[in-house]
Amino acid sequence: MAGAGGDGGRRPRGRGWAGALGRVAAPRVIGHAAAHRARTPKPWRAAGLILLGTIVASLGADVLSRSSPTEPQPQPQPVAVAVAALPIQTPHPVRPVVTAPIPVQLSIPSIDVDTSLQALNLQSDGSLEVPSQWQVAGWFQGGVRPGSPGPAVIAGHVDSRAGPAVFHRLRELGAGDIVLVTRADGSVVRFVVDDVAQYRKDSFPAATVYGPQPVPVLRLITCTGDFNWSTHNYLDNLVVSAHLA
Repeated sequence: MAGAGGDGGRRPRGRGWAGALGRVAAPRVIGHAAAHRARTPKPWRAAGLILLGTIVASLGADVLSRSSPTEPQPQPQPVAVAVAALPIQTPHPVRPVVTAPIPVQLSIPSIDVDTSLQALNLQSDGSLEVPSQWQVAGWFQGGVRPGSPGPAVIAGHVDSRAGPAVFHRLRELGAGDIVLVTRADGSVVRFVVDDVAQYRKDSFPAATVYGPQPVPVLRLITCTGDFNWSTHNYLDNLVVSAHLA
């Protein structure tokens, strides 16, 4: 939420976040207790390189472009290999479900998330826009709207040059936690978390995460994993899956 270059930001402590997956077909699924045990240190406290925890996405092998902080705001720089960002695969574009109201607010009480939602689009290179503000999440408006059948996608940054961002505590979620999405008509759709999974970016199961579903589901996505010092990338993706209550 899944940031370009090394101009400003933070340096992860040590080698970065622990628990990155190897090249395996199946992802490691993190349960509630395991998520707490594997909780990342607070890397923003160390000085040094700027590492912006962005959400990135692409069709197949494409990656998201980098976003910028709100104050000050350097121009966003699209990247081919997610510099200072954690790449993930993008949701496949599908026909938007126009019968459901658009989402405008996301609330996750158990981790103190309460954010407005920015509409995100695919860019000309096939990459997904990232939220323009660190403390604001975004929803993929080219896909399913929350509450309609299929996977609705909401992405957010994990951290910023100033410290934690909107989805910094996302990995603390566990089965049974509640996610609330408020829509433009004032209605609220309630989701219940099923699992929290960590995927290696080079083996991201796009078909599983973004594939068609007969019922409404929600995917919350941010950055995680070990840190690659040579490319300034987080290597893994964190995906929270939830079903409509």
